[in-house]
Amino acid sequence: MKNLKPVVSILFMALSAMLVSALFAFNPFTVFIVLLASSFFLPRKVSFMAIQREIWERDIVGNLFKNNDFAKRAFSADQYVTMGKVVHIPYAGAPSTVNKNNNTFPVVAVNRGDVDVTYSIDTFQTVPRRIANIDKYELSYDKRQSVIAEDQAQLIQVAMDGLLYNWAPAASNTFLTAGPVTTATLPGATGNRLSFDKTAFGSAKLRMDRANIDPNNRVALLTADHHQQLINSFTDAEKTGFYASVDMKRGVVGRYLNFDVMLRSSVLRYRQVGTTPPVWTPVDEYAASFPTDNQTADSAASLFYSDYSVERAFGGVTMFDNTMRAEYYGDIISFELRMGGRIRRNPGVWAVIEAPSA
Repeated sequence: MKNLKPVVSILFMALSAMLVSALFAFNPFTVFIVLLASSFFLPRKVSFMAIQREIWERDIVGNLFKNNDFAKRAFSADQYVTMGKVVHIPYAGAPSTVNKNNNTFPVVAVNRGDVDVTYSIDTFQTVPRRIANIDKYELSYDKRQSVIAEDQAQLIQVAMDGLLYNWAPAASNTFLTAGPVTTATLPGATGNRLSFDKTAFGSAKLRMDRANIDPNNRVALLTADHHQQLINSFTDAEKTGFYASVDMKRGVVGRYLNFDVMLRSSVLRYRQVGTTPPVWTPVDEYAASFPTDNQTADSAASLFYSDYSVERAFGGVTMFDNTMRAEYYGDIISFELRMGGRIRRNPGVWAVIEAPSA
């Protein structure tokens, strides 16, 4: 294919010469010679299409939910994002009280208490990357494009981790696993835990049913380990029924007790605080203090929720591209992405946490 490139270039210049001559009444042969001669003076590494920030920014937006289909299963508050930083949602108060067979008059009129929902969204920024100028000429691949694609993927991954942390319910909306004993699955965690099994689905279903949560839009987002433990707890008939509902285009790897099961390498991390009674709190793995925290007693958690009980808000993405920086002898590239979310209805969101075991 490489041998065809010169031929294609010559044909392209010939067509360009014919077009220019037709438009401006120039001699087509003269135009062709000029184009051919000028090609020898252009640097071999010059790209006719310089990198466009807009292209990479659109690419990040386009891939935002790639392999993160769970985020689509949420109420979108994008239209309520102000200045890319704050979500402001006009929120109607509770409906009026209904009286039956009232005989007391006059009835006191009351105002509806409307309280707007306002919260800030998170800002995720990649550490600026230096692309040495010499690398552009000595490497056999386009290092600039490779670095951008790599950082783009990591930025999206961390932003989705942050979204899940915003969806992590408080201790009152958590319950513990009850399967056979296994080892801790979280990085940095030690000791044994009770594994995740199909009984967790029954517990989540009962809690949502009691709260009148829509049974048709429920999601079980499982860690990779919890997903495998779930499969191990199924009978052969249950496995057949589970896999019959696979829909990989929507990110659904199976269906059980009316939950669409989705899979992610990790979902949530919880930490036990106190012992009498124990209280479990979500841990932000990207918090500045996290690297020095004690991780050994932490437990992994999966998430059960309904589509309209959680919310996401996208505030935009920006690419910073500083080319030919003299003090760095190369280019400097970085990205910034704004995304946030919240729990809209507590009874529709539950975390199932690995229970400690001796």
